[in-house]
Amino acid sequence: MLLFLIKRIFLAFPIFLAVTFLTFALIHSIPGGPFDGEREMPADIRAKLHERYGLDRPFVKQYCRYIKNVFKGDLGPSYKYTNWDVIELVKSKALVSLELGTYGMLFALVIGILLGTICARFQGRGIDLFFSFLSTVGICLPAFIVGPLLIYFFGIRLRWVNVACWENWSDKILPMLTIGILYASFISRLTKRGLCDVLEKPYIMAARGRGISEWRIFFVHALRNGLLPVVAYMGPAFAGIISGAIVTETIFQIPGLGRLLIQAIGNRDGMLILGIVNFYALAVIICNTLTDCIQAWLNPQIRLR
Repeated sequence: MLLFLIKRIFLAFPIFLAVTFLTFALIHSIPGGPFDGEREMPADIRAKLHERYGLDRPFVKQYCRYIKNVFKGDLGPSYKYTNWDVIELVKSKALVSLELGTYGMLFALVIGILLGTICARFQGRGIDLFFSFLSTVGICLPAFIVGPLLIYFFGIRLRWVNVACWENWSDKILPMLTIGILYASFISRLTKRGLCDVLEKPYIMAARGRGISEWRIFFVHALRNGLLPVVAYMGPAFAGIISGAIVTETIFQIPGLGRLLIQAIGNRDGMLILGIVNFYALAVIICNTLTDCIQAWLNPQIRLR
């Protein structure tokens, strides 16, 4: 298992470098710079600023210097937030995004696995058709539709919760639902499909032939292997929730990384954009690595391959 983990870490290293290089190249290919504004800046002041932040160096030297500092834990200074390092800004907002992502993922897992299990247990019946219809609707509704609808009904019409705060637990219900509904719908379908496939396996037929109760077969013998597709989906899903919360954070005015990234793009703050993208890339790599390890633990054949 340790060797499997080490291999996954070595595979993740070039992926992180590739993401960092592409983001660095894209930022430098955009016309304009971080010090361009409505007023024209004197040439000598602009030259001093470029010299201070190393923007006067060739592209390759800038990238090599940046990567060297990243592995030292230094993401550089922000161009727009004076006296603030990028790592300090990312840390201050990352906890909010992680909290929102955790709530959304927990909601998606609980509701998705529950609905998928019910659909697989009562396959072909009315309750299966009803929940399958709900999951289809959930997949078709993006966050920028679900969020405003929830705000209108529960925030404006019913006035049950606040719609632009992040302080009390009630303030986090609507953002959690906005993020979680889509992923709960996917998890529900994956759970149903995985369980239905497992229930047709020969060892399940053999268990039925030995007279084992249907409930024991379903929850003891089938559920563990039936949830393997869900486990495989968890890593990309959680990473997608964190990195894809930009719309949700903007709708509900949540002070997370999503809003900070939008502001950084508007300000052309290249170092801050790189820092946030690096955080997202690292989150995706960690989530996928953990998912691979959990899959290997549940199914030894994956580890042996």
